[in-house]
Formats: sequence, C-alpha cells, structure tokens
Amino acid sequence: MQISMSKAKVKDLQLSSFLNRVTEDSQKHARWLNTLSLLEHIGSRKILLTQSNDDTSEMILRHATEEARHALFFKKASRGISNEFSSGYHKNELLRGTSAKIYFAKLDATVRKNLKNERFTDDTFTYLAYLYTTTIIELRAMVVYENYNDVLESKEMEFNLRNLILEEQGHLDEMASEISKLDGRHQSRLSELISKEEILFKRFFNQLMLEVA
Repeated sequence: MQISMSKAKVKDLQLSSFLNRVTEDSQKHARWLNTLSLLEHIGSRKILLTQSNDDTSEMILRHATEEARHALFFKKASRGISNEFSSGYHKNELLRGTSAKIYFAKLDATVRKNLKNERFTDDTFTYLAYLYTTTIIELRAMVVYENYNDVLESKEMEFNLRNLILEEQGHLDEMASEISKLDGRHQSRLSELISKEEILFKRFFNQLMLEVA
C-alpha cells in the first residue's frame, strides 16, 4: 500500500495563521509545544501498553522510542521558548490539553469500532488498531509539522522539525507495508478513517483557535 503524502505538502492557510499567531506569544508558544509533547507521549505510551507481548518487534520498539524522543524534543523546546515554563502536563501547562486528549481518545475509539466489524483474530485486531491509529495520527502530524516548520524557519527560530518529519515519514512507510499484509480492504478503510479523523481534528483545532482569537 502506498500512503499519499500530498496533504502534508499543501500549505494549510488556516493552520499557518494559527501557528504564526501562537508563536508571537512566548507563553502560548511554550504551551503549544508542550501540547505536541503530550500527544507524542500519549502515542508512545499507547504503543507500549497495547503492543508489549511475545511478538513485540524491532519496528514497534523503534516507534515507541522515537515517539518518546519526540515528546522530549518538544518539551525541551518549550523550555527554550520560556525558561520559567513548568515541565509537567497539567492543564495550565498545555494549550487546550483536554481537547487534545479527547481528540486522540476518540480517534482510537473510532478505529477500533471500525475494525470490530471485521472477523480479525484478537491479536490481528490489536495490531491493526495500533497501525491504523498511529498511521492516521502521523498523517495529521505531518500536515501540522510541515506547516509549523515553515513558520519556525521563516521566523528563524533556534530549532526546526526537519529530522522529526523525516522520522515520521519513515514510520508511515513501515506501517503502510504492515497494514497491506493484514487487511484486504486497507485502501477503503484508510480513506474512511481519514475522513472521520478530519472531523475530530477540526473540533480540536476550533478549540485551539480560541487561544489566538
């Protein structure tokens, strides 16, 4: 299966507007970075919780490790923006943190509900749930990170996301290969799930926009 990355390369004007505005306020920018850290941390934790068994592969360990490293990268970047920024994931340290958690949880539930309509074995179901949820999250991350990196570079910030974007692309390529082996209707299913994710992200993004209104 070949996952199209055309979405990630399109300039999202509304997203870019949000990113330009949030980076103008150091405290909000730090909270935004910490929110990205939270989402990467949730992803890493979920991989380890659902995929830790006798079949745990090098790919899974690498994904979990890289997601955790991305979480650390964003958290350290938030302190670089604001030296006094606290390093936890409390509500006042995040930008619409509750909405971020709801977005991730609802996407995961949507994937699982979709897969339950098929006759997969328990192990295959769990593995595919991980693959699809991670794929869709990382497709969204690519869109956000590409646009965010453009803003960071245009403002000559001290950090960029180029290496992180390359790692996310590597994850997508690996997961596309795995999904195609296990799911005969992977192309239509992925399209269905991407459409549902767009609705969920829009709700989250609308909440983020309130922070820069």
